[in-house]
Amino acid sequence: MSDKDYFLSNEQLLHVFDLTQTATAIHVGETAIIQTANDAMLKIWGKDRNVIGKSLEDALPELKGQPFIGMFARVWNEGLTLSGKNTAAHLEVDGKIQTYYFDFEYRAIKGEDGKTTCILHTAIDVSERFLKREALERAQEKEEALEREQALNEELAATNEELSATNEELQKTQENLHILNLELEARVADRIKAFTESEKRFRTMAEGTDILIAVGDETGNAIYFNKPWVELTGRSMDELLEFGWVDLIHPDDRNRYINIYLSALAEKKPFTGEFRLLSKKGDYHWLLAKGPPRFNHDGSFAGYISSCIDITERKVAEIERQNLNKLIEASSEFIGLAELNSSFQYLNPAALTKLGWKTYSGRTILDCVYPQDRKFAEKILPTFLVDNFKHEIRFWNEKTGQPFWIEWNGFPIRDAETNKVIATATVSPDITERKLYQEELQDVNMEMAAANEELATTNEELAQTHDDLVQYTSKLADSEEKLRQAIETGKMGTWSIDPKSMEVTMSNFVKELLGLPLNKPVEMDLIMQAVNPNYHELLFSASSNAIKNQLSSDMEYPINNLITGEEKWVRATGKVFSDLNGNPTEYSGIFMDITEQKLDELRKNDFIGMVSHELKTPLTAINGFVQVLQRKAFKDKDDYAVLALDKTHSQIRKMTTMINGFLNVSRLESGKLLIDKNPFRLDELIKEIIDETFISQSSHKLILKPACEVTLIADKDKIGNVISNLLSNGIKYSDNGTNIEVSCQLFDAYVEVRIKDEGMGIKPEDIEKLFERYYRVQGNHTISGFGIGLYLSAEIIERHNGKIWVESELGKGSTFCFTLPLS
Repeated sequence: MSDKDYFLSNEQLLHVFDLTQTATAIHVGETAIIQTANDAMLKIWGKDRNVIGKSLEDALPELKGQPFIGMFARVWNEGLTLSGKNTAAHLEVDGKIQTYYFDFEYRAIKGEDGKTTCILHTAIDVSERFLKREALERAQEKEEALEREQALNEELAATNEELSATNEELQKTQENLHILNLELEARVADRIKAFTESEKRFRTMAEGTDILIAVGDETGNAIYFNKPWVELTGRSMDELLEFGWVDLIHPDDRNRYINIYLSALAEKKPFTGEFRLLSKKGDYHWLLAKGPPRFNHDGSFAGYISSCIDITERKVAEIERQNLNKLIEASSEFIGLAELNSSFQYLNPAALTKLGWKTYSGRTILDCVYPQDRKFAEKILPTFLVDNFKHEIRFWNEKTGQPFWIEWNGFPIRDAETNKVIATATVSPDITERKLYQEELQDVNMEMAAANEELATTNEELAQTHDDLVQYTSKLADSEEKLRQAIETGKMGTWSIDPKSMEVTMSNFVKELLGLPLNKPVEMDLIMQAVNPNYHELLFSASSNAIKNQLSSDMEYPINNLITGEEKWVRATGKVFSDLNGNPTEYSGIFMDITEQKLDELRKNDFIGMVSHELKTPLTAINGFVQVLQRKAFKDKDDYAVLALDKTHSQIRKMTTMINGFLNVSRLESGKLLIDKNPFRLDELIKEIIDETFISQSSHKLILKPACEVTLIADKDKIGNVISNLLSNGIKYSDNGTNIEVSCQLFDAYVEVRIKDEGMGIKPEDIEKLFERYYRVQGNHTISGFGIGLYLSAEIIERHNGKIWVESELGKGSTFCFTLPLS
């Protein structure tokens, strides 16, 4: 069933409108032109449907001189609502002007621009109620007069005849009142019966339709759900009434739809929204919900009657169409759609680029064809409109004038109902390279024909070579099988990503490790669900960098099996492969289960962190005692003790730095090294670090070139540690009296800091491993350190999306550089 099948026709809507017992009409314009009126309103007016389209004054001339025409004009012009109760109106019914009493409302209905679009006119005939009340008031007055008259019997004896006449009149009035009461009671009973039957008809209609219908009261609480709601959700009426349908809404749609509903409820306006609802089968259905507000006879808000239709097929088709459009837009093939007169309706970006066109507007199929091939194209083009065809032909680029070969694949597009051809389409790959290869192959064939005699003499040698090739192929197959077995035995699998479509393929080992279906295509969303969320940004950054710059990648991160929930550590290594033009064609690599190694490493880091932390406590106490002894030795002027304690304090500071380094490594590798980004001035930070270093080091000269006056959003303490570590390295590996130069340069998207020393320099073979954990330059073990400072610095800069490197020449010093993004 299509979406349109759920909507009532205009005739059905008018029929429903006519059945409403409340007299209702819709007017437009300042003169209150009657747009439509139901039977109840026409009955009040005493008119037939010939009044539709007339102004209120033309349809009911007797209203001239009464206030209603002016009230309509005011409602239209000022966009307000006017109402009244027990209001008298003089109407011509059956040729007579009679007075009736109404409860009425003129409500301005506004459009999105805030202007009045129509006036909703509702009226309730309360003549009987009004006359009854008036009669009661008259009867009460007469009863009071009778009591006064009875108290003054002597004075009123002379008026007995008048009193008798009055009594007779009162009796008649009472009889009339009794009759009126009986009629009113009968009418109330009829209206209650009609309301009950109307509600019964609504329930019967609601239970018999496929549309999901719900009713809510003025507070927003549901008071009714029809049978399709129960069948779709599998929940009972009581469960649904207790707001038991909200948790079935898809988490991505829940807040949005509830806000739509609550906003409409607050303003008592209609609402429309789409959302996904979980069925009792466990799948989601797309629903389109609409809810017009309900109002009581007195105009008070009564709630909503909402209806939901299943639009799952339409939404799935929309999503598929969007995905198809994306594929077409991203495709490198020549894709086009043309009308029967050969003019283009669509060309994808790749086609426009190949043709050198900015737009396909006003272009035809023949415009694509290379001028020398157009006669051939004109000859075969009629077959385009009959059946599928395939031809090899040259198209051309108008900008360069160069032709290119395509495999022209065409097929007609037919109308689904008439089967007539309404358009033609083409999906044609570029075969220029193949055609050029064929031409080269023809030249080679000619050369080979000339060399046939020479080849004939080498048949025996070729036969022997063939035997050798067979043996080599067999060995190669065995090697591939052994490689596959080795990969599986070593808890490894393979993966591959297409850089253009980002389509992912994986071996079964990887799928089983992640908990993915073995017999279905791999989806990137499912892969990322298995990866620990804390590593998503790192994974995307490394993959994008590898594809963009055609680099290798090597990442370690934790995963949770989507089926079992078991946590494991994996290592994914990858490499980007390119074609002859340098364009990336594949990004693939090995996926390894390193859980055991990683757990051992984490236990080792925990141990190092624990030991380092325990060492800090006695070391802090020792440092305190040394400072006390330093003050005492200085006070006693014991030069030897002062010198010895200064050296002791220096060693304690070095040991504290090394312990802090081990703690940071432990935190880094256990994922507990947090980056707290806040704004700070880079030039001020560099000056602070240099001032601190200058106080503790007097053997070198620190030179600060004009620094960058720029504000960064980064972890100030961590960046300060990097600068301090690089300065300490420069001092450590440079001779006393040499210069340490710090400079900073600002670029468009990043800032670069350089720390240059005049030390011993670094060998080329050491530079590549310098930032690895625990690596120390060979031959420099006389200098203290564990090789963790540069490793930590590199990790900190990388987590800020920056770069760090070293430029060095052996014997002439080194320059350590790092960059940080400006945003």
